[in-house]
Amino acid sequence: MVPTAPEATATLPGIALHRAETDPGCEALVAPEGRLTWSGLADRIRSLATALATDGVGPGVRVGVLLPNGIRWVVAALAVQHAGATVVPINTWYRSAEIAHVLDEAGIGLVITDGTVFGRDTLTELAAAGLSDRTADGRSGTIVWRADEPLPEMVGETDHAPTVPGARPDGLAYVLFTSGSTSRPKPVPLRHDRLLRNATEIGRRQHLKPGDRLWISAPFFFGYGCSNALPVALSHGVTLCIEERPTGDTSLEFIARERCTVYYGFGPTTRNLLAAPGFSSHDISALRTGTTGFTREDRRLVLEELGVTGICSVYGLTEAYGHSAMTDADDPPEIVLGTAGRVLDTQEIRIVDDEGRVVRTGGTGEIELRGCVIDGYLGDPALGEGAFREGGWLRTGDLGALDAEQRLRVVGRRKEMLKIKGINIAPIEVEELLCSHSDVDQAFVVGVEDRLGTEEMVAAVIPRGVPADDLARRLADHVRERAAGYKVPARIEVLAEDDVPLTDTGKFSKRLLRDMLSGGAR
Repeated sequence: MVPTAPEATATLPGIALHRAETDPGCEALVAPEGRLTWSGLADRIRSLATALATDGVGPGVRVGVLLPNGIRWVVAALAVQHAGATVVPINTWYRSAEIAHVLDEAGIGLVITDGTVFGRDTLTELAAAGLSDRTADGRSGTIVWRADEPLPEMVGETDHAPTVPGARPDGLAYVLFTSGSTSRPKPVPLRHDRLLRNATEIGRRQHLKPGDRLWISAPFFFGYGCSNALPVALSHGVTLCIEERPTGDTSLEFIARERCTVYYGFGPTTRNLLAAPGFSSHDISALRTGTTGFTREDRRLVLEELGVTGICSVYGLTEAYGHSAMTDADDPPEIVLGTAGRVLDTQEIRIVDDEGRVVRTGGTGEIELRGCVIDGYLGDPALGEGAFREGGWLRTGDLGALDAEQRLRVVGRRKEMLKIKGINIAPIEVEELLCSHSDVDQAFVVGVEDRLGTEEMVAAVIPRGVPADDLARRLADHVRERAAGYKVPARIEVLAEDDVPLTDTGKFSKRLLRDMLSGGAR
């Protein structure tokens, strides 16, 4: 039996179906495949969920979704969940070996996909990953859903439609895989009720209201899309305006045409829009609020260049259901630029030393979270070794400090702290100094071993449309004039944006950059 409100509204598909009852004609989705009202979205969810249930998909089953952003992704995910099963988003950039890791770790026997995704033969990749040989949960194979179809071909009339169980509030909505910048991606189990509780608070910090239209082009296989933007839109009745990827003038035209009011974009997305040849010709003034990246420069670009005056600075991680700390849409620019705001009401935060003792106000230590966080990783208990402290505190591995008003300032990753000539240096401090130079777009600072076996600080910068000649010397002078001498990098490398190394999930990797820079000057 499908749960009734209020229990139904504590699950992702449940709240989507509830919106269809309260706001049937309002727009739910605008995407590459077209538009759907809440009523239209609910109809597709029910139809696909019934077909899945007929085919044996139900509680305990995990189904992969390997599709680009769009209506198909959202309907597939919510229908799988409405059938009582769990969604495992699969990275569309993955090749067969990486897909095989996800299939193994999550126990996937069924994947909803298209024949080709971004020009790649998806079915061949899945076959090479061994999907056809799998019988996990009694299922194996693929459901092919083409872009020109409202629903996959397997959805049809049936005389013996089973009862669709619906999702449970405490059931698993997703198994997401972390970026794996220092190890293979870990499977993170996320529950429906916690997703929606956290999303409600995320939306409140942004001051979302009926009629808002949220633009996002980040892949939905990332938490930013599926466990943040989607639950936020569902919980606040916001229209999701989805693109498959940011595409400069095309994206700006889309934002302007749809009168999008909420901006969801981190640093690379913002830079993609600002670099568009016709940027100044698009009216994106309807953008009012949203969330954005982790560096001061990322935030400044959105505030000052895009003009989103109510943008929120954020701190979060997959294991903590999206965001854990945020500024408020009404906070002044200096708070947005300098902090990640206060912890959400769904979570607690503390800063501790190496022994787990809470440090004084303003002191730097490891950020720990409790409340709306995972209880552990999926599967092997060893995956969570050292990740939790007594009392349910999640160790984030990030360094930060809380000021007198309990606003969080993130310093960096614990493993990224440098010790140069016996002095501890936070890379983010030097990165922000480098980014304060008008010729620098992005900066990354790592420690590498020098010829004597000690650690030296090396910076890699991406210039802002200027020749690389003499830039390294000018940047060294720039840092020297503004900070202690030991904060001047021993070496500054100028890179093209395409040279920046990424993890399997498309995130910047300091580990890979460190490996690249360890070979010496270029």
